[in-house]
Amino acid sequence: MIGEISVVPQTDGPARELIAKLLAEIADQGLHYQVGALGTSVEGELEPILDAVRAIDARLRAEGVERAVIELRLALEPHPETIEHQVSGVELARGGAR
Repeated sequence: MIGEISVVPQTDGPARELIAKLLAEIADQGLHYQVGALGTSVEGELEPILDAVRAIDARLRAEGVERAVIELRLALEPHPETIEHQVSGVELARGGAR
């Protein structure tokens, strides 16, 4: 399964260090992931993806973040799918990388 997790914490100043800690929570679930500008694509089974979201919530609270938006999007496919396959399919459709 492929998903995308996007976190928008309400913090004072840049959130890059916090986001790096949240990425560690995704990695700790054993998920293959790819960081994007506005979200992180994840690849794995449903339960580890949901566990990652729970771990992100716990980490935000542990870091003292009182307000945040966590968005999770899931692609339900009838067959196994990978991040690379999805990205390469788009690149092929637009005639190769630009």
